[in-house]
Amino acid sequence: MSWAFLGLEFRWVVHSVLDSGEHSNAVPDESGLFDSLLGLSDLLVVVLDATGTIRLFNRSCETLTGYAADEMIGQSIWSSPLIPEDEKPPILRAIASVRAGASDFRHVNHWQTRAGELRLIHWRNTVLRDGNGDIHRLFATGIDATEQERAVHARDHQRRELHRLLDAFPSLVACLDRNLRVCFANHGYRDWFNLEPADQVGRHVEEIIGARAFEVLEPHFRAALDGQKSIYHGEVPYSHGGTRFIHGTYVPSRDDAGNIEGIYLLAVDITREHRLHWQLVEQVRRSKAIVDNALDGIICIDTHGRIVGFNPAAEQIFGYASREVSGKNVAILMPERTGDQHDDFIRSYFENDNNGNVVGERREVTGRHRDGTLIELLLAVTEIKDREHYFIGFLQDISQRKQAEREARYHFTNLAHVTRVGALGEVAAGLAHELSQPLTAIAANAEACLMRVAATDSTDPVLEPALRQISNQSQRAGEIIDYLRRFLRNDHSGDLETCTPGELFDRVLMLLHHEIHVSNIQVLRDIDHHVQPCTLNRVQIEQVLFNLVKNAIDALEKVGSRRELQLRCGMSSSPDAWKVSVGDNGPGMQPEHLERLFHPFFTTKSDGLGQGLPICRTIVERHGGCLEASVRPEGGMMFSFNLPLDSPNHD
Repeated sequence: MSWAFLGLEFRWVVHSVLDSGEHSNAVPDESGLFDSLLGLSDLLVVVLDATGTIRLFNRSCETLTGYAADEMIGQSIWSSPLIPEDEKPPILRAIASVRAGASDFRHVNHWQTRAGELRLIHWRNTVLRDGNGDIHRLFATGIDATEQERAVHARDHQRRELHRLLDAFPSLVACLDRNLRVCFANHGYRDWFNLEPADQVGRHVEEIIGARAFEVLEPHFRAALDGQKSIYHGEVPYSHGGTRFIHGTYVPSRDDAGNIEGIYLLAVDITREHRLHWQLVEQVRRSKAIVDNALDGIICIDTHGRIVGFNPAAEQIFGYASREVSGKNVAILMPERTGDQHDDFIRSYFENDNNGNVVGERREVTGRHRDGTLIELLLAVTEIKDREHYFIGFLQDISQRKQAEREARYHFTNLAHVTRVGALGEVAAGLAHELSQPLTAIAANAEACLMRVAATDSTDPVLEPALRQISNQSQRAGEIIDYLRRFLRNDHSGDLETCTPGELFDRVLMLLHHEIHVSNIQVLRDIDHHVQPCTLNRVQIEQVLFNLVKNAIDALEKVGSRRELQLRCGMSSSPDAWKVSVGDNGPGMQPEHLERLFHPFFTTKSDGLGQGLPICRTIVERHGGCLEASVRPEGGMMFSFNLPLDSPNHD
């Protein structure tokens, strides 16, 4: 109920209160009507006498406070539980001013309900005086404004929280009216322009950002005032703070009726991010240019072995276009046997906590061209650990270099042959010719003696074995002379034959039996029973073993006691190949000498030529194997070489 109805209700109140109990001619009908109106009214109606005693307490008061009218009527308002103690003094002062002559006044105070809740009441008070001008009655009509007060407080709280939130934004937030004057500005103004936000309220936005910046942004302001959301992404030349690259959003602000009353703007300074973006773009461009123009093939794969990068040099090496291999397993670039194992290599690398021996090392590998041909490559692998894990391989095609090495080795072999022939040709030819006749005679005489001994009735247990040994040794010497003749002619056709390691060891030990016996050397033989016969040039491999065993014998002469020579043969880690080892417990060799051991003309012997070991390595490599040397941990040297069971052709 509004305050406009107050006069009518006061008249009913005055009439009723003045007549009820004080005038015998009160009208019952009017009194009943007054009671009905008081019961229906939402206004709080209280009537006090001059002493502050409550004379009227309507139903709205009862409903609000929880106190019945019978409880309150007759009580002093000042001693009642309605008004909190701390709020009584200002009300008493207001009444004192009324006593001085005022006829009505308004005030606000809280009423305390029976439940202890405080309710905010807006009161309008009217004073009735008697004929002497003294206060006769005080009529108070009130409205419960508690919910409105709470709503106002809630709205103010929300506004404060919203402003606090906007002030915490690392961006610029403002509200402009239709005339583009600032209604609100957050702390972003201080951060951006070193301007106090409160000082900007009421100023035109052009005064704050400058004419040049306003020229850039005005179309977006106007678009928002026309009801459209507008976005600007670019540079703005502000008068304060310099030029910035921003992302600005401008939206219309509407009132409760939906009419546009201004603009909300949000601007984010992305100058640093924009600069970093272009730096990154430039860096990527330069990196791509380097990768695209690199002489090495560069291939990037993920942890599943899928190709995610393939530069032009790799296209040149393998014959594939980048789009053809992208997303495919890198095994497509490997020989079939290696490719089948590649995924297992990656899995093992991660399972062993990245303790692989591939990453960070350079090694020679074999690749497969698109046409199926094999390519000799030098590979170095590195890894990138970011949000994703990648492996990058750097590849050089060394096929031509390896071919040049093979040709150089071939020419070196021929040069060594020519050198040997040039130095020893005449002596060797003459020696071979001269020795062949006595060797033939020795063999013939030994056979004749054997025949004669066989024709006699009695056999000599000493003579017959000696004659047979003479015959065998003369035949062996004849074979060597025959090989020497073919060697001088560089004719190796028909030299391949199948041998067992035991046969090779027996022949070499037989030739060096005297040196081994004189030097008191213990020979330790170890032949794996799984070893299969091997096809090879028997004389050449015997020559290699002879040279290695002779070197071991020479080294053991420097040992005072317990001289041991080890001959071993087993299957190599590579399938279908022998692993032959010749070891001794001699003084060994210095590491710096070990690196040069197979260089031509390098020797540690005072009377050596430095050709024995290089020639041995060449022979082994011509058989498809590799000769290596190492210092044994317990002392001495170990020479090892592997021989494929099916030796390549020796042309």
